[in-house]
Amino acid sequence: MNKIIIYISAILITFSSCDDYLNRMPLNNPSDETFLSNETEMKMALTACYSDLWLNFSVMPFMLTFDYLTDIGYERDVSALQALGQGAGDATNKVIVDYWKGFYNGISKCNNLIQNMDRGRANVNAATYAQIKAEARFLRALYYSYLIELYGDVPLVTEVLSLNNSKMARTPKSAVVDFILKELTEASGDMVETNNPVSGHASKGAALAIKARVALYNERWADAISASSAVMAMEGTQYALESNYSKLFRNEGEASKEVIFSVQYMVGTQVHTLYRLFGSRNASAFTNKKPAYQLADSWECVDGLPIDKSPLFNPKDPFKNRDPRLGYTLAVPGSEFLGFQFETHGDSIQCWNYLTNKRVNNLEATHAYATFTGLCWRKYANVENRLASNQCDMNPIIIRYAEVLLTYAEAKIKAGQIDASVYEAINKVRNRPSVNMPPVTTTDPTELFYAVCRERKYEFAGEGLRLFDIRRWKIAEDVMNEPLLGRMKKAYPDKAPRIDKFANAYYEGIPIASQGESADFKMRVVDRRIFNAERDYLWPIPYIERQTNPELVQNPNYE
Repeated sequence: MNKIIIYISAILITFSSCDDYLNRMPLNNPSDETFLSNETEMKMALTACYSDLWLNFSVMPFMLTFDYLTDIGYERDVSALQALGQGAGDATNKVIVDYWKGFYNGISKCNNLIQNMDRGRANVNAATYAQIKAEARFLRALYYSYLIELYGDVPLVTEVLSLNNSKMARTPKSAVVDFILKELTEASGDMVETNNPVSGHASKGAALAIKARVALYNERWADAISASSAVMAMEGTQYALESNYSKLFRNEGEASKEVIFSVQYMVGTQVHTLYRLFGSRNASAFTNKKPAYQLADSWECVDGLPIDKSPLFNPKDPFKNRDPRLGYTLAVPGSEFLGFQFETHGDSIQCWNYLTNKRVNNLEATHAYATFTGLCWRKYANVENRLASNQCDMNPIIIRYAEVLLTYAEAKIKAGQIDASVYEAINKVRNRPSVNMPPVTTTDPTELFYAVCRERKYEFAGEGLRLFDIRRWKIAEDVMNEPLLGRMKKAYPDKAPRIDKFANAYYEGIPIASQGESADFKMRVVDRRIFNAERDYLWPIPYIERQTNPELVQNPNYE
């Protein structure tokens, strides 16, 4: 101990003998005053700006968590995500706190790069300099796009803050939308046009696609139309619908021309746990995240009619003759999933293992924590991850070309500009070879709008867009005050549920088990939700943020 004290004292004496020691620049590391003086340092800083896209909840990529706060998904674990989905989220909820912090962390890094990169302008090629700055502006706008849709008005911070200016009031959402659209418009001009979704860098198309999304969400129809049109003009050269829909959610689809922007994962650098979260019990996964049974009843039959109208629907064989995207999105009873016959009937105590070509005990029927709804997510659950379920590196998609097409169609309908291009955009999505659903032909503007709403549900279920759709269409108060259901354990209903104009399923006249009652021949209530229309269309401002910044006013009806 005495030797340690003497050693520390000697160091302090040495330091004190050099009166300017603490003012010297480091010789082997960047300093705050000189960093961003060359291209290498700027690219390092840009990489840091991208790093907040790894924001996650329980090692689940952030954009995918949003579906568990809606009518189509359920979080089994007792967690902040489950509480938020049940309508019990408050200003201390971990998801609410972490997402605010995570998005603003990304914004702060972008601000630092944008504000200080002029130090090295003379040392960097002009085109490279402009591209780095444009990507930082894109990312800053992307982070803000999530903040405004989740929290509403938020502080618009565009510079590095100090203690003197760190307390800021909330900026009206409309002003932040103006900022986002302007940033994405200007940034797109300096971004690469070549679409390479595995490059780790956003392209011009990514900026325009996110601009179209933000404009659509905020009823800026003209901006949504122009931005999506600009991306559509690159169809064929840069973008195209993937002919094989299911490929988009497997590793071999990461470089598809349909993928416009995705988050980059790689074993050894950053991984997620989607196999464990989505996979079945038979396949040694946990099925923590479950699709609602109502979702399975949403997709049309192959004749283009909802299941309560189609003569092709057989309630005793409910997954036959259905839109193929049902089977591409969900693992349904009777299908092969992750190497096993997937069967959730209570009497199916054994199933076939395709990996060993043997019959094995069926955990989907016997395990206490098998899927509560009788379904699993097939998207992003890939059999190649079965031996390393916590080491998945499939890139989750933030935006893809199908969304651009449906954004264009919806904006054109809302703007009163229905023409042949609207039908072409919708039907391209429906008619891709692996889907091949009948074209939409209605000439009624209201019905055409509902057709697009339904198409978004069929196309994007499990990809994290549902929360923002049910909010902006103002149907969250309807769908989120319904119980989330699981299948009858030993049967199927003897008739189809009622399907509404948004493709939501309602089970009037179909038996639903009450608490403590057997669900063998009744629909199981997996979760009950409460949605307060006077409060829950926005998340609260986190408690800790209001304590450190008293200028932040809370959203209505939160404490």
